[in-house]
Amino acid sequence: MREVIYIIIILILIKMSIIDYKQKIIPDRLNSMIALLGIFNLIINLENCKIYITSAGITFTVFLLLSVITDGGIGGGDIKVLTALCLIFGPEIMLVITLTFTIAATISILKVIFKRINMKESIALGPYICIASILIILKNILII
Repeated sequence: MREVIYIIIILILIKMSIIDYKQKIIPDRLNSMIALLGIFNLIINLENCKIYITSAGITFTVFLLLSVITDGGIGGGDIKVLTALCLIFGPEIMLVITLTFTIAATISILKVIFKRINMKESIALGPYICIASILIILKNILII
């Protein structure tokens, strides 16, 4: 059942990435779909329920504070999708977040070096969240 959830999550994240890349917005309906899959994941994995919900609470709080501190540097859609993904990944969300920002920073630095963007230009985080999530899903599938 976990693999089915992963496949659906990947499809949603790919759609989210395309929309975020083009419009710099993550639709609430896609976040809701991820959250619903996360709730279903909690129901079938009751033994991990507390840690997954705790991960979601911590992630939401930290990124909301970062958004306030950076005056919207991290968008509400990014906060919601990362929080919803906690219900899928639990504490592994830290790996997703680390990979997301590492990949985003690397690509952004390369774009600045090759003059594709300037230093002050905002980037869509959705595609990087998607890539990081897919990498963690592949890790989980290969380890199982």
